[in-house]
Amino acid sequence: MIPPLLLSPVFRHRVWGGDRLERWLAAGDQPAAAYARARARGRIGEAWLLADLPSTTLDGKSRIAVGPHEGNCLSDLLAAPPLRRSLMGQAKTASGSEGCFPLLVKLLDAAENLSVQVHPDAAYAHRNPDSHMKSEMWLVLDAEPGAVIYRGIDPSVNRDALRRRILDNTLLDAMIRVPARVGDCFWLPSGICHALGAGTLVAEVQTPSDTTFRVWDWGRNDPARPLHVEQAMECILVGDEQQIDLLDSPPHQPALAGEQIAITGLVRTDFFDVERWSVRAGSAIEHSPTGVPLSWTVLKGEVRISAIAQPLRTGATLLIPAESPPWEAIAGPDGVQLLVTTLPAPDLMHRATGGLRLA
Repeated sequence: MIPPLLLSPVFRHRVWGGDRLERWLAAGDQPAAAYARARARGRIGEAWLLADLPSTTLDGKSRIAVGPHEGNCLSDLLAAPPLRRSLMGQAKTASGSEGCFPLLVKLLDAAENLSVQVHPDAAYAHRNPDSHMKSEMWLVLDAEPGAVIYRGIDPSVNRDALRRRILDNTLLDAMIRVPARVGDCFWLPSGICHALGAGTLVAEVQTPSDTTFRVWDWGRNDPARPLHVEQAMECILVGDEQQIDLLDSPPHQPALAGEQIAITGLVRTDFFDVERWSVRAGSAIEHSPTGVPLSWTVLKGEVRISAIAQPLRTGATLLIPAESPPWEAIAGPDGVQLLVTTLPAPDLMHRATGGLRLA
């Protein structure tokens, strides 16, 4: 069995990045120092909290921060069959990411608008082996007044009209704008054209891919950020293909509330289930093996894990292997809010709220 794995974040420079990640990553001296070093080299747009992308992605792997596997990345564990069984259990692996962990968890800080973009589906990735399928969800953690998220194309705009709008720089007029409000969740399956608006900070859970096709980039004209209109047009869904109604009401687990904990299902997909847990001050949670791995990301407050010496604070991310020795977590004096992501398995009927038992 493998104990819970505390991961070190990987910081990514982005032209649209801001400075809010520093206060959202109060997970200890080591992450703070790493952030300061990265920030000195440019604006930070993303913190990859749990990442294990193929080696073709530069700096695409987070490393284990403490414990017997300190310094290793997740693919190191997956390369050893006994450790792989303990880590993955019955969980499915992601298409196109063999040898890597099938999940990517991030924080995104958009001081400026992200490019309007789309991600490929599995069929496109199969035809183009250098691309990888990507579907994702966003949970809004912070938003300035008036901030929006762009998600989907007006269903009245067909594919030919969409291409014309891209070429004459009127694409934004055809996009659906949704207010960005703290606590709102957005499901963005592959093929949905989207952009994160300026003034937002979100937690993102996605399949393990960094394949992004930029459709429009707000007139930046940056040679380092080329557009990919032809590739994007092969991937973008239009009209009723987008199933906008389902995006507005993504499938999720029902809410669960008790004296010690409140659990809100955010999204339930073929690739991951995501919940938000709010644990009241001093409450104890006992975890037992679930048969699949799951991750905890601290969104607010503090939690102490019996298997790890240091307390986990905002931004800390813990990967819990499918086969992990039993351990206990105790919420801090102000309680704790967790983003909990579970990998599904084909033969497990109970997919989310894995291993939870109140002490």
